[in-house]
Amino acid sequence: MPDARRATADRQRLTDLFRRHGDAVFAYANDRLGGDDAQDLVSEVFAVAWRRLATIKEGQERPWLFGVARRLVLQHWRGRAVHAALQARLHSQAHDETEYRPSTSQRVDVMAALAELPEIDREVLLLRYWYDFNGRESAKVLGCTTAAFAVRLHRARRRFEDAYGHRRVEPKPSPIGDLAAYTRGLE
Repeated sequence: MPDARRATADRQRLTDLFRRHGDAVFAYANDRLGGDDAQDLVSEVFAVAWRRLATIKEGQERPWLFGVARRLVLQHWRGRAVHAALQARLHSQAHDETEYRPSTSQRVDVMAALAELPEIDREVLLLRYWYDFNGRESAKVLGCTTAAFAVRLHRARRRFEDAYGHRRVEPKPSPIGDLAAYTRGLE
């Protein structure tokens, strides 16, 4: 029965936290995100609080909740920025007829080579070359130093080149251009 009492006490503590601080957390989120996004963010904050309830110190609940809310707001903004950048890039590529277009087989080879890589390598390469983050920005997204990102990028590029090279036994000519033009940003 001690577990049942503990679970009941935890539920009551979370309910009390929400009653005392839910409106303030919502106001904070609403100021930064607005309406529906703020409601979603408050839900996420209290979901995190439920999972981490044992680590929240008595008397420190409000700053802890606001810290979680702040990190989630920043995460939301980063997601919006990445989405906007991707939309802009897709839009510009769709309207720029002079840009190099790789052949379908080259795209398949690139995607297959990327799929062979570990997740961290794919993330490093996509941040740098797909989303056009510079080294400092990419490091910030990954939570590492710029030097550490440079090392990760170097290793990821080398692994990609190995994976891509194993996929392409012989060059596949394209009527539009060659792979060097397509990968010009990788250098």
